[in-house]
Amino acid sequence: MKTLKALKITSILNGIFCFFCVASTICFAITRYFDSDLFFSIGNILIYGWIINPIGIVSFIICFSLFLTERKNQEARKAMGKKWIWIFAWPVITTVLYITAGVLQVAFTGGI
Repeated sequence: MKTLKALKITSILNGIFCFFCVASTICFAITRYFDSDLFFSIGNILIYGWIINPIGIVSFIICFSLFLTERKNQEARKAMGKKWIWIFAWPVITTVLYITAGVLQVAFTGGI
């Protein structure tokens, strides 16, 4: 049952990470197409939510270690069901979003 609790926390933290990636990218796009300095400043503030955030790797290690300890218990395995797939899905989602946000940040701002 610890795996489900850790997976819930992981989903919340990764959701926040995804929000920062998307929000900063949208702010830089608005700056690029509508020439708004306010959104550039907001985008620069929001970028700190994803640029130095190792939550994908840390949450994968914690959840996977808990999953490996609890997978032998039949009751815990039954309670978990197919939710264990998210242990492997979140790192892929956050990595793709991290790379996409970085590339779009460089494209919208004209470089670093």
